[in-house]
Amino acid sequence: MARVGGSVGQLASLLLHPEHEGGRHARHILLRSGQARALDYIGRVWASATTAVSSSTIKVESRHHAYEVLASLRDRIETTPWHGERGRTALRVLRAHLNFAETAGGPLHHASERQTAEEAGISRTTLRVVYELVLKPGGWLRRLRIGHGRKGSTWYLDDGSAHGCLPPAAASRFRTTQFPPTWNLRSGPLLRRPRKLISTPRSSPA
Repeated sequence: MARVGGSVGQLASLLLHPEHEGGRHARHILLRSGQARALDYIGRVWASATTAVSSSTIKVESRHHAYEVLASLRDRIETTPWHGERGRTALRVLRAHLNFAETAGGPLHHASERQTAEEAGISRTTLRVVYELVLKPGGWLRRLRIGHGRKGSTWYLDDGSAHGCLPPAAASRFRTTQFPPTWNLRSGPLLRRPRKLISTPRSSPA
Protein backbone atom coordinates (compact mmCIF):
# COMPACT_ATOMS: atom_id res chain seq x y z
CA MET A 1 0.00 0.00 0.00
CA ALA A 2 2.83 2.40 0.79
CA ARG A 3 4.53 1.61 -2.52
CA VAL A 4 1.46 2.44 -4.59
CA GLY A 5 0.53 5.63 -2.71
CA GLY A 6 -2.23 4.29 -0.47
CA SER A 7 -3.34 5.65 2.90
CA VAL A 8 -3.39 4.41 6.47
CA GLY A 9 -7.19 4.22 6.25
CA GLN A 10 -6.97 1.94 3.24
CA LEU A 11 -4.42 -0.22 5.04
CA ALA A 12 -6.71 -0.47 8.09
CA SER A 13 -9.64 -1.50 5.89
CA LEU A 14 -7.45 -4.11 4.21
CA LEU A 15 -5.94 -5.63 7.37
CA LEU A 16 -9.21 -5.73 9.29
CA HIS A 17 -11.01 -7.45 6.44
CA PRO A 18 -11.71 -11.05 7.52
CA GLU A 19 -10.49 -12.48 4.19
CA HIS A 20 -7.09 -10.78 4.15
CA GLU A 21 -4.36 -13.29 4.98
CA GLY A 22 -1.93 -10.66 6.30
CA GLY A 23 -4.29 -9.06 8.81
CA ARG A 24 -4.53 -11.87 11.34
CA HIS A 25 -2.52 -10.08 14.03
CA ALA A 26 -4.42 -6.81 13.62
CA ARG A 27 -7.75 -8.63 13.92
CA HIS A 28 -6.47 -10.46 17.01
CA ILE A 29 -5.70 -7.09 18.65
CA LEU A 30 -9.16 -5.85 17.63
CA LEU A 31 -10.88 -8.78 19.33
CA ARG A 32 -8.64 -8.72 22.41
CA SER A 33 -8.20 -4.99 23.06
CA GLY A 34 -10.69 -3.11 20.91
CA GLN A 35 -10.69 -0.93 17.81
CA ALA A 36 -8.57 1.89 19.21
CA ARG A 37 -5.67 -0.44 20.01
CA ALA A 38 -5.96 -2.12 16.62
CA LEU A 39 -5.90 1.20 14.78
CA ASP A 40 -2.95 2.35 16.86
CA TYR A 41 -1.05 -0.80 15.88
CA ILE A 42 -1.91 -0.30 12.20
CA GLY A 43 -0.75 3.32 12.46
CA ARG A 44 2.66 2.18 13.71
CA VAL A 45 2.88 -0.40 10.93
CA TRP A 46 2.00 2.28 8.38
CA ALA A 47 4.61 4.70 9.71
CA SER A 48 7.25 1.99 9.52
CA ALA A 49 6.20 0.99 6.00
CA THR A 50 6.21 4.52 4.60
CA THR A 51 9.64 5.15 6.09
CA ALA A 52 11.01 1.92 4.63
CA VAL A 53 9.82 2.57 1.09
CA SER A 54 10.31 6.34 0.90
CA SER A 55 13.99 6.07 0.05
CA SER A 56 13.75 3.09 -2.30
CA THR A 57 10.44 3.34 -4.14
CA ILE A 58 9.26 5.95 -6.59
CA LYS A 59 5.56 6.66 -6.40
CA VAL A 60 3.64 5.94 -9.59
CA GLU A 61 2.44 9.42 -10.52
CA SER A 62 0.77 8.90 -13.90
CA ARG A 63 -0.25 6.20 -16.35
CA HIS A 64 2.80 6.97 -18.49
CA HIS A 65 5.02 6.64 -15.44
CA ALA A 66 3.28 3.37 -14.56
CA TYR A 67 4.25 1.96 -17.96
CA GLU A 68 7.84 3.04 -17.36
CA VAL A 69 7.80 1.20 -14.02
CA LEU A 70 6.35 -1.92 -15.66
CA ALA A 71 8.89 -1.73 -18.49
CA SER A 72 11.66 -1.63 -15.89
CA LEU A 73 10.12 -4.61 -14.10
CA ARG A 74 9.87 -6.55 -17.36
CA ASP A 75 13.52 -5.84 -18.12
CA ARG A 76 14.56 -7.02 -14.66
CA ILE A 77 12.44 -10.16 -14.93
CA GLU A 78 13.72 -11.04 -18.40
CA THR A 79 17.37 -10.53 -17.47
CA THR A 80 17.20 -12.51 -14.21
CA PRO A 81 18.66 -16.02 -14.51
CA TRP A 82 15.85 -18.55 -13.98
CA HIS A 83 17.46 -21.92 -13.43
CA GLY A 84 15.80 -25.30 -13.84
CA GLU A 85 12.27 -26.26 -14.82
CA ARG A 86 10.74 -24.52 -11.83
CA GLY A 87 12.62 -21.32 -12.58
CA ARG A 88 11.38 -21.32 -16.17
CA THR A 89 7.84 -21.95 -14.93
CA ALA A 90 8.17 -19.02 -12.51
CA LEU A 91 9.21 -16.82 -15.43
CA ARG A 92 6.07 -17.79 -17.34
CA VAL A 93 3.92 -16.93 -14.31
CA LEU A 94 5.63 -13.55 -13.91
CA ARG A 95 5.07 -12.78 -17.59
CA ALA A 96 1.38 -13.54 -17.07
CA HIS A 97 1.23 -11.16 -14.11
CA LEU A 98 3.07 -8.52 -16.15
CA ASN A 99 0.35 -8.75 -18.79
CA PHE A 100 -2.34 -8.32 -16.12
CA ALA A 101 -0.44 -5.39 -14.58
CA GLU A 102 -0.10 -3.66 -17.94
CA THR A 103 -3.85 -4.01 -18.48
CA ALA A 104 -4.48 -2.60 -14.98
CA GLY A 105 -2.06 0.26 -15.60
CA GLY A 106 0.37 -0.42 -12.75
CA PRO A 107 1.98 -3.03 -10.46
CA LEU A 108 -1.23 -3.33 -8.43
CA HIS A 109 -3.59 -5.65 -10.30
CA HIS A 110 -6.17 -8.40 -9.98
CA ALA A 111 -5.77 -11.98 -11.17
CA SER A 112 -7.38 -15.29 -10.28
CA GLU A 113 -5.57 -18.63 -10.18
CA ARG A 114 -7.55 -19.81 -13.18
CA GLN A 115 -6.67 -16.74 -15.26
CA THR A 116 -2.99 -16.91 -14.35
CA ALA A 117 -2.69 -20.65 -14.93
CA GLU A 118 -4.33 -20.33 -18.35
CA GLU A 119 -2.16 -17.35 -19.29
CA ALA A 120 1.02 -19.18 -18.22
CA GLY A 121 -0.06 -22.49 -19.74
CA ILE A 122 0.34 -24.51 -16.54
CA SER A 123 -1.89 -26.29 -14.02
CA ARG A 124 -3.26 -24.53 -10.96
CA THR A 125 -1.40 -26.99 -8.73
CA THR A 126 1.92 -26.07 -10.37
CA LEU A 127 0.99 -22.40 -10.09
CA ARG A 128 0.48 -22.66 -6.31
CA VAL A 129 3.84 -24.39 -5.87
CA VAL A 130 5.65 -21.66 -7.83
CA TYR A 131 3.86 -18.94 -5.84
CA GLU A 132 4.80 -20.41 -2.47
CA LEU A 133 8.35 -21.63 -3.19
CA VAL A 134 9.70 -19.08 -5.66
CA LEU A 135 7.77 -15.88 -6.37
CA LYS A 136 6.37 -14.87 -2.97
CA PRO A 137 9.50 -15.66 -0.88
CA GLY A 138 11.67 -14.18 -3.64
CA GLY A 139 9.94 -10.80 -3.40
CA TRP A 140 8.42 -10.89 -6.90
CA LEU A 141 4.73 -11.05 -5.99
CA ARG A 142 2.70 -10.08 -2.92
CA ARG A 143 -0.93 -11.09 -2.53
CA LEU A 144 -2.78 -8.32 -0.72
CA ARG A 145 -6.23 -9.89 -0.77
CA ILE A 146 -7.51 -13.36 -1.62
CA GLY A 147 -10.12 -13.43 -4.36
CA HIS A 148 -13.36 -15.41 -4.33
CA GLY A 149 -15.65 -16.55 -7.09
CA ARG A 150 -15.18 -14.50 -10.24
CA LYS A 151 -13.20 -11.82 -8.43
CA GLY A 152 -9.47 -12.41 -8.63
CA SER A 153 -6.95 -11.86 -5.87
CA THR A 154 -5.28 -8.49 -5.48
CA TRP A 155 -1.57 -8.69 -6.31
CA TYR A 156 1.39 -6.33 -6.24
CA LEU A 157 4.18 -7.02 -8.74
CA ASP A 158 7.61 -6.23 -7.27
CA ASP A 159 11.22 -6.35 -8.46
CA GLY A 160 12.41 -9.48 -6.63
CA SER A 161 15.03 -7.57 -4.68
CA ALA A 162 14.18 -9.37 -1.44
CA HIS A 163 15.97 -12.56 -2.45
CA GLY A 164 17.35 -14.35 -5.48
CA CYS A 165 14.99 -15.74 -8.09
CA LEU A 166 15.11 -19.28 -6.69
CA PRO A 167 15.87 -20.01 -3.02
CA PRO A 168 18.65 -22.62 -2.67
CA ALA A 169 16.47 -24.97 -0.65
CA ALA A 170 13.74 -24.89 -3.28
CA ALA A 171 16.25 -25.42 -6.07
CA SER A 172 17.78 -28.39 -4.27
CA ARG A 173 14.40 -29.91 -3.49
CA PHE A 174 13.28 -29.48 -7.08
CA ARG A 175 16.38 -31.11 -8.50
CA THR A 176 16.12 -34.11 -6.21
CA THR A 177 12.42 -34.73 -6.80
CA GLN A 178 12.18 -33.95 -10.48
CA PHE A 179 15.37 -35.51 -11.76
CA PRO A 180 15.87 -38.91 -10.05
CA PRO A 181 18.78 -41.14 -11.04
CA THR A 182 18.08 -43.03 -14.24
CA TRP A 183 20.42 -46.01 -13.87
CA ASN A 184 17.63 -48.17 -12.45
CA LEU A 185 15.47 -47.54 -15.54
CA ARG A 186 17.82 -49.43 -17.88
CA SER A 187 16.57 -52.78 -19.10
CA GLY A 188 18.54 -55.93 -18.59
CA PRO A 189 21.11 -56.85 -15.99
CA LEU A 190 23.51 -54.28 -14.66
CA LEU A 191 26.79 -54.27 -16.47
CA ARG A 192 29.85 -54.52 -14.35
CA ARG A 193 32.92 -52.65 -15.27
CA PRO A 194 35.85 -54.99 -16.06
CA ARG A 195 38.40 -55.04 -13.34
CA LYS A 196 41.60 -53.30 -14.16
CA LEU A 197 44.48 -55.77 -14.22
CA ILE A 198 47.34 -54.75 -12.01
CA SER A 199 50.66 -55.97 -13.31
CA THR A 200 53.21 -57.06 -10.78
CA PRO A 201 56.90 -56.63 -11.47
CA ARG A 202 58.81 -59.78 -12.22
CA SER A 203 61.15 -60.95 -9.53
CA SER A 204 64.78 -60.56 -10.46
CA PRO A 205 66.98 -63.70 -10.54
CA ALA A 206 69.06 -64.27 -7.47
